[in-house]
Amino acid sequence: MSIIGVTGSFGSGKTLVAGMFSKRGAVVFDADQTVHELFNGKGRAVREIIKAFDVGVGRFEGIDRARLARVVFNDPVKMKRLTDIVHPLVRRAAERFVRLNKKHPLLILDVPLLIESGWQDLVDLVVVVKAGKPQQLARVLKRSGISAGQAIKRMRVQMPLKEKLKYADYVVDNSGRQSDTDRQVQRIVEDLKTKGI
Repeated sequence: MSIIGVTGSFGSGKTLVAGMFSKRGAVVFDADQTVHELFNGKGRAVREIIKAFDVGVGRFEGIDRARLARVVFNDPVKMKRLTDIVHPLVRRAAERFVRLNKKHPLLILDVPLLIESGWQDLVDLVVVVKAGKPQQLARVLKRSGISAGQAIKRMRVQMPLKEKLKYADYVVDNSGRQSDTDRQVQRIVEDLKTKGI
């Protein structure tokens, strides 16, 4: 079994790349999806988040993510408090995913903050997905519903791409056509097979 961590900056296309590995038979753990589950009405993080942030972020369906983001993104102390609640739960979910799929030859952990969280110990190899800043911004605005200012602010607080690339075993450039990105993923899969990974 090989475990590959797929990571990259906000809007770089990590989930797209993880899906391309999936098309080639890999089983994918999606950290963002796990966070959504933790934040829903009966999610394991809901009670702790409401207790920690007394600002009415709780609602019947769970946590109002947009409202919570406004509370924590400009306050490093509150952001740290949030990550201290959420990251251990996501890591446990990732570890459980690996245990349940240990007989599968290729696992993908799609984790945006893989490097920032120090979770490289969970994976055998790291794939960093990169894209140009204008492309990242356009993708974020298209899917998230946040303002350009908020998106830029979030992009700035993440680890710079130059730093992430130091941890990469493979780099996928997702700034061109999807077919070009797909070919890069195919080359990685072929390389892994050649190396017997």
